[in-house]
Amino acid sequence: MNNKLTSIAGIVLAALSASAHADAGTSVTLWGVMDAGITAVSNVKGGHTYLMDNGISSPNLWGIRGSEDLGGGTSAVFELVDQFNAGTGAIYPTNGGALFGRNAYVGLQNDRFGKLTLGEQYDFMIDTLLPFDNSIYVAGLYGFREGPFSKLGIPGNSSGDANFDRMSGTAMNNAVKYTSVNYDGLKFGAMYSFGGAAGSVAADNAESFGLSYANGPFSFGLAYTDQRYAALDNGLGSIRNFGGGAAYKIGQAAFNFLYTNTKNTVNGATINVYQVGARYQFTPAWSVGGDYELMKGNAALANDKANQFSLGTRYSLSKRTMVYAEAVYQKVSGDDNPQAQIMAIASPSSNGRQLVARIGIQHRF
Repeated sequence: MNNKLTSIAGIVLAALSASAHADAGTSVTLWGVMDAGITAVSNVKGGHTYLMDNGISSPNLWGIRGSEDLGGGTSAVFELVDQFNAGTGAIYPTNGGALFGRNAYVGLQNDRFGKLTLGEQYDFMIDTLLPFDNSIYVAGLYGFREGPFSKLGIPGNSSGDANFDRMSGTAMNNAVKYTSVNYDGLKFGAMYSFGGAAGSVAADNAESFGLSYANGPFSFGLAYTDQRYAALDNGLGSIRNFGGGAAYKIGQAAFNFLYTNTKNTVNGATINVYQVGARYQFTPAWSVGGDYELMKGNAALANDKANQFSLGTRYSLSKRTMVYAEAVYQKVSGDDNPQAQIMAIASPSSNGRQLVARIGIQHRF
């Protein structure tokens, strides 16, 4: 912790000591990604359905990021990111429908001491563990975690358990975040979100930590996030996440392992996830991959569990444009005769099985 405090102090001191008359370079970039395609679903409330879905291989995002050279290896940085529906053009209701519901932060970055930012930001479950989640490379949003676990009870969540391990991106509001520089493959970070509840420092706040290491073909990461909610025990109850991942590359093949644990600290509902995956880059443009996920709820979730299989192929037409095909199958079981529910599908199956198949196109700009 002392090293983290020293690094944070170093960023601030470096910024204060930078010459006000130094030659300053300013850079502002407008960027984005769009995805659209056709999806077939085997069972939604008992029937087959076909739809034009979007934001699956990646969320539809547009953002503005920038930096200003302050001298002495220090820069001022900012980023604003919004999500939208490519089918209608409407702002996606992320974070209550905020204009920049994905990210909105400003801060300082130093070549020696790291990066310190303030605002709405992702926590370390996604920052640290996403590289080890084979879903994003194989099936996109459909491959992330959801299932028969609504009794987990995440406040404000569409189903009570969508994205329960935060891996598809859940930003923290009013957060201060520190990320270290890369120390020969080692990186770490810490984050604190101010709850703002009168009379209680702990109510409705959050904290997150991350640690990762990459050396040659091997890499691993560990992350922890504890997010308290006003609706849980007067702001003192939380949804707590932690997890770890590892990856190994051999030639054109890559293998991934991911574990996450999610717990509602008020009702004791807990989900453990075990994921293994692999993908192979046949050519610079074409890859194929697949993964398996086991999601297990405890007794508070009627011992429900979901087995999920994903398979996908991607082909790059250029550096910015990709076409793809993917399929995800989920089979569930448990004490309460649960229904299957694949992530981002509007309604659950009428039974314990659900299959989605999709073809789509993604463009980055």
